Amino acid sequence: MSSELALMAARLDLHANAQRVGGLSREERRRQALRAVQEEDREGLWGLVLAHLVLHGRRGMKISAGTLEKYRQAVDLYWDWTKSSGVMLTRPHEDAGRVYVRGLEARGLRTSSVRWHLAAVKALYEALRWCAATDADPFRDVRPIHDGIPQAAKGRIYTAEQVDAMLAVATPEEAVVVTLGADLGMRAAEIGGLRRTQVHLDQDVPDVLIIGKGAKTRQIPLSRRAEAALRRWLGMTPTFGPAVLPAGSNSYLETLMQGLCARAGVKYLGVHALRRQAGTRMYEVTGDLLETRDFLGHSTAETTEVYVEYVKRRKVPANRDW
Repeated sequence: MSSELALMAARLDLHANAQRVGGLSREERRRQALRAVQEEDREGLWGLVLAHLVLHGRRGMKISAGTLEKYRQAVDLYWDWTKSSGVMLTRPHEDAGRVYVRGLEARGLRTSSVRWHLAAVKALYEALRWCAATDADPFRDVRPIHDGIPQAAKGRIYTAEQVDAMLAVATPEEAVVVTLGADLGMRAAEIGGLRRTQVHLDQDVPDVLIIGKGAKTRQIPLSRRAEAALRRWLGMTPTFGPAVLPAGSNSYLETLMQGLCARAGVKYLGVHALRRQAGTRMYEVTGDLLETRDFLGHSTAETTEVYVEYVKRRKVPANRDW
């Protein structure tokens, strides 16, 4: 099945599942939820969570595949924790939520990672309450502890030299991933979801149409090396379409980057570190916060302000050679 048909099928499956579960009586939803918990039927319970996210979540059908993948992993991790900790999923003790989140923090998870774990388990309990399978809300007032580290100090960024080192040993497919991230500032989900019809090479200034978060679009010119990488890859894979890459999941791209970094002798920092390199370089070149915001597809300039700090951190301190 082509990636476009697979995406359509996934959306139809989401809608069909939501329609099916939404049409059940409250008592039937309760029965299915309790049975799934009792029998440890993770697929069955996840189907109920998905239905609630589509019907009642703020993103509805626009929730991204990447978000769903993260949520599923987080729900499974939490379920494993309840079993190992003797906590009943539908009747957790009063401080279960806080104990769990503090455990994530003790494992060294970044605050941003703790937040999406927290969002996932909150979605789980919202679905369970919707199904009348519990009245528990163990994460209601739980917040991650602010670690006091400035956001700019947390963001890991590949240097221009590291990007060059990766491109020196990259396969044609890897070169596409690296240049789309490091030169166009594309998110992993945007790279994985890019279709060939969104790549416009037959223009005076070739560009790509990027469909970002919340289905917002932006049109970004290609760097010369990104253009060369795309021309080479698309020419080698004329039957792969409609997607640019054969597999577009975040985990696929991360695995691809891990292998590339190992061969290039570069510390692996994740796919998103390529995007940070692009945003930092754009602000370095332009000094324009709004242009950098539009380049990265941020909703507000406040989100982009961290790139000002990234640029400051790259500068040699004024007193370094005193």
